[in-house]
Amino acid sequence: MKTCALNITVWLCMLSLLTMFAPSLNAQARPQSAYLQFPSDTAALYPFYQRVAQWQNSGQGRINVLHIGASHVQAGVFSHRMRWHFSHLGDTAALPSRGLIFPFSAARTNNPPYYKVRSEGTWKTTRNVYKDYDIDLGMSGIAITTQDTTARVYVKLNKDSSLLYQFSRIRLLCNAPSPSFIPLVNDSLFGTYDRATQSWTFQLTQAQDSFSLSFVENKAVKAFMTNNLMAFSDKCSDYFQLNGMLLDNDNPGISYHAIGVNGASVHDYIRCRHFQRDIQLIKPDLVIFGIGINDATKPEFTQELFVHQYDTLINYLQAANPHLTMIFMTNNDSYIRRKTPNKNALVAQAAFVELAEKHQAALWDVFDMMGGLGSARRWRDKALMKPDLVHFTNAGYEYLGDCLFEAIMHDYQQYLKTKPHE
Repeated sequence: MKTCALNITVWLCMLSLLTMFAPSLNAQARPQSAYLQFPSDTAALYPFYQRVAQWQNSGQGRINVLHIGASHVQAGVFSHRMRWHFSHLGDTAALPSRGLIFPFSAARTNNPPYYKVRSEGTWKTTRNVYKDYDIDLGMSGIAITTQDTTARVYVKLNKDSSLLYQFSRIRLLCNAPSPSFIPLVNDSLFGTYDRATQSWTFQLTQAQDSFSLSFVENKAVKAFMTNNLMAFSDKCSDYFQLNGMLLDNDNPGISYHAIGVNGASVHDYIRCRHFQRDIQLIKPDLVIFGIGINDATKPEFTQELFVHQYDTLINYLQAANPHLTMIFMTNNDSYIRRKTPNKNALVAQAAFVELAEKHQAALWDVFDMMGGLGSARRWRDKALMKPDLVHFTNAGYEYLGDCLFEAIMHDYQQYLKTKPHE
């Protein structure tokens, strides 16, 4: 355990240097609101910390973190900064699973800058923010579908050298199998279809950081595969639907999964019919909740409704892992049409305090850390927030990632002092 404590101390020192030279708001020490708060249980994250400490000491075990939100998460910068920090708690030469990704570029929306996606053919996009849609969405809250047998998707991780991920298994989250759309990886590798999860799994012969998705065109092979599919599935579709990609390997460590859809609210994720089924594939040990900025812009927004909807989403996640630990992030300060601070941030803040107390979770108060109502202008003036006074710049998201990770590590240090022999 001494090794764990030493590693955390060194990393916190590095974090202090990072944030000292970042475009920070002032040169003073962190305000108290920058650290985690515990409205009901100061040991709320200890089950998560225990697994982290065991991994650091033994080099064994897989830990899953899930960060779920809206546009702040889809942008990918905040979550990648957290992923980068967590990776440095272990062996960066043998990184664990990259986890869940979605080919946003194929859906004609902004893709995280850390992996590249290219597509060919005709793909249709469905998002959970649409008022009406006629397909079943999963945990990612977004899907692309095609009836074009020549359609393709190319994925390449590691657009830069900040983290070098590789995978030896690919799981495609899909729909009912289609005789016309039998997927191939790298034009030649067949997968195995799992009816229970409606997913295709492909086992690679060696680890790699890129792959292509296409469909079988040879009629003889297609007929053979179709007969095998029909042997255990009485329901087939006439299109191919992709809800996400789990890129996996057998390395131990912390896998950081991110789920975010531009404009999404809590209710939008509850509407996803297969959210509960898909989340079983991750079974997160820690969930960082960052949904709320869009909820707070709706006329019907109330603290009671917001808490009720979050309760439903939490039930979905706890069904996958009853020992789940949670961090609730309050809404950031934001403006309505760049003119007026959104006072519903105060209502959301109270709701998040209530949720953290009710579910024995941690609270990270971004709203107070920013400076409260109207502080977004000051963050914009420091180049940490965009002119829309809702979203952050890349530097701002990285700063948030540094601050949240520092807050978690600060609490982790307290755990190591409290539980020195675990």
